[in-house]
Amino acid sequence: MNEEEKYLFDLRGFIVLKNVLQEPQIQDLSQRLESFREHNTSPILGSDRTTFRNEHDPAWSSASLLELGGSYLDLIDLPLITPYLETLLGEHYRLDHDYAKIDSKMPKNEKTLYLHGGGQGSGGPADLVGPSDGGQCFYRYSNGRFFNGLVAVAFELDDVDQRDGGFACIPGSHKSNIGLPAAWRHSKTQAEVPHFVEQVAASAGDAIIFTEACAHGTIPWQGAPDRERRTLFYKYCPHAVAWSPCYYNSNNYPDITSNQQKMLMPPSAYGPHTATENIWQKAQDEQLELQRLRAELSEIKATR
Repeated sequence: MNEEEKYLFDLRGFIVLKNVLQEPQIQDLSQRLESFREHNTSPILGSDRTTFRNEHDPAWSSASLLELGGSYLDLIDLPLITPYLETLLGEHYRLDHDYAKIDSKMPKNEKTLYLHGGGQGSGGPADLVGPSDGGQCFYRYSNGRFFNGLVAVAFELDDVDQRDGGFACIPGSHKSNIGLPAAWRHSKTQAEVPHFVEQVAASAGDAIIFTEACAHGTIPWQGAPDRERRTLFYKYCPHAVAWSPCYYNSNNYPDITSNQQKMLMPPSAYGPHTATENIWQKAQDEQLELQRLRAELSEIKATR
């Protein structure tokens, strides 16, 4: 992360990195996403890892983009993104949650801008996301170092022009000492969006990195009817911080590397330490045993 990027991130709360994804990666991500959408009429596209598909889901099984495999696993620790996350979060950080955001002119598509975040680490009790925020979305810069809570990386799969809609924020609001006034939180049309909200243009393959302490949201989509904005969000925390109550289970992703396994560990002050790795491995082993016993019990019941 060069000095210019550090300055702009500290000043505005976000930066745009060009051509982070190459064309083969974009194609793989798109094909896997569209195949999943084709075979699932109401897909849970990662969500924020607070939703189970049904009441029979076992623990640690909330929906995740990682289940799509391929390049979705590569995005966990993409080499071009790693230096930025290490600068913004420190050496030990974890993937907290992921999801896909798809915007279009479809009738059922959400067309309201909900600005959330801001106000020195919390949107406050009236915030639309995380009203009980205990401060995990903080931002500080001290003694030559960044200190962030939740940091988002938004990978764009499509070109998004400035007038189309999509990601927007209030630059500099990550340093605000006052919560966002209620009158500015909702905008049902682009004409209602406050003039100080910046729409961030990006091309397919670009990545927008922003601190969740910056007031942000999605501008109502005004792109062409045959176009969509498909954005993949991977959100990271220092290891001792968490936003999502649902933790990853690396057993669900057998193709990941040892480094990726460490990044999927649940939060702790120790980070990917031997002690915590042993504890988490025991929890995963017990989960496998429980699933095996349930399968055996189901077979016994079926034969009676």
